[in-house]
Amino acid sequence: MARQQRDDWSIGELADAAGVTVRTLRHYDHIGLVVPQERSAGGHRRYSRVDVERLYRIVALRGLGFGLTDIAALLGGDGDALVDTFRRQLQAIDSEIEARRRLRTRLARMLDRIEDDRQLAAGELLNTLKELTMTTTIDRVYTGRGDDGETELGDGTKIAKTDPRLAVADLEELGAHLGIAASLGDLPRERARWLVEVQNDLLDICSELSRGDGVSSERLPRVTAEYAEWLEARCDEANRSLARLDSFTLPGDDPLAAQLHVCRTVCRRVERSVLAVDRVSPEITRYLNRLSDLLFILSRRDGSDESLWEPGRRARRRA
Repeated sequence: MARQQRDDWSIGELADAAGVTVRTLRHYDHIGLVVPQERSAGGHRRYSRVDVERLYRIVALRGLGFGLTDIAALLGGDGDALVDTFRRQLQAIDSEIEARRRLRTRLARMLDRIEDDRQLAAGELLNTLKELTMTTTIDRVYTGRGDDGETELGDGTKIAKTDPRLAVADLEELGAHLGIAASLGDLPRERARWLVEVQNDLLDICSELSRGDGVSSERLPRVTAEYAEWLEARCDEANRSLARLDSFTLPGDDPLAAQLHVCRTVCRRVERSVLAVDRVSPEITRYLNRLSDLLFILSRRDGSDESLWEPGRRARRRA
């Protein structure tokens, strides 16, 4: 970022000059990392040369891989923090280098197996890949990279955990609730399998939402019209045997029905979260809309009395 000798920057001008987003500058302001010293008469942020210099240092430190919490400590001028922070950063880089070395070893071993027999049949090749990839393990469950309130997209872009793209967390929550419903054992086996299919679809959606602009869409599952069409077919199939509904159902007829209603309401929240993401695929929102319909249908009981909403029931009782 070229530090131009100006003393009055709008947030858009500074974002363009620094190579960051307006959203990033707003986040820095929110957490107290770069707080503009002035506001315009209309309340808009105006950045001074001092603010620009501070942002320059932050961009430089981010380029070295430091998190925002560490950067705040470094900019605070704590000498002891400087030494400890750099030491921890070096250790983290060493760990990443070691992980890359292990990955290179696995790839080299795979290449050797393939080159030993260039006529390797497709099935044999897949078996070889399976054999080699089964040795992959997660060496560390915790990484510490999210301690400063940020996380990474699929292309390595760092974003705040408050970013709308973190709707993936709500999707994971929905998947966990579906797991409870499927594990209760009261759904017919085929319908329990539907929930497992949905859990897999939700991870496809997570991948698409969190891929980042630097990852080719061809490398990740794409949510197509087929996803929602499959849900529509399941809705039609499950709804055929149900009686006509003349009022809203009240969750709680049994544990499974109550849990499916929890899944349905979480799904509605997920849909709202996803709609806040820029340029989200309409097939994703269509899928989530159909999914809440399916969950409602599955929550109903075939041929049994259902607890229904009675509008004004309390008032009628008083009368």
